[in-house]
Amino acid sequence: MSDASDLSGEAVAFRVGEPLGFLNLRGDVANDAFRDSVAVAFGVALPQTPGTCQRDGERLAYWLAPDEWLLAMPDGEQTKMESDLRARLTGHYSVVELSGGQVRFLLVGKEARTVLQQASPYDFHASIFAPGRCVQTVFAKATALVVATAADEFELIVRASYADYVRRWMTATVARTSS
Repeated sequence: MSDASDLSGEAVAFRVGEPLGFLNLRGDVANDAFRDSVAVAFGVALPQTPGTCQRDGERLAYWLAPDEWLLAMPDGEQTKMESDLRARLTGHYSVVELSGGQVRFLLVGKEARTVLQQASPYDFHASIFAPGRCVQTVFAKATALVVATAADEFELIVRASYADYVRRWMTATVARTSS
C-alpha cells in the first residue's frame, strides 16, 4: 500500500496500524495439554467463547472458530513464537505464519460504528459488539476480522490482497461520514 496516511475527520479517523506478527493456530481446546502449552508459550489463554479475544500486553488471541485462533504479537516475534509453539505442542495441531499476508487498520471516533455498519451486514451496535469482541465478516465486498478495542475504537485485519481496496473504500466512506 502506497498511502498509509492518517485519514481523519471530526467524527471518525481511519489509518493503517502498526504492523503485527500473526500466526494462525488450530487445535483441540478441550485438550488440556494443548490449551496449557499455548498459554505457556504465548502468554495468553485462548478464548473459548465465540467472537471474543484475549489480551495480555502486546499479545492477542482472537477466536475464529471452535478449533481456530489468530494470534497477534509485536512484529518480529512471530518466527520465534512459531518455533516455541511447535516445540511445546504435540498431537494434532497446526501453526501457520501469516504476517506478510495481513494488514491492520484502525478506525476510531463517534461515527466509527456507522462506518462499520455501512460496510457489513453484521450488527455492530454497542450492546452487542462491545470491547473484547471480534467477528469475521464481509466488509465492503472483502472479508475482515473486526475487533472492538474500546467503545469507539476498532481494528480491522484484512488480507493484504484486499488492503488497497479497503483503504480506498474507507477513504470515500470516511470523507462522506465526516462532512
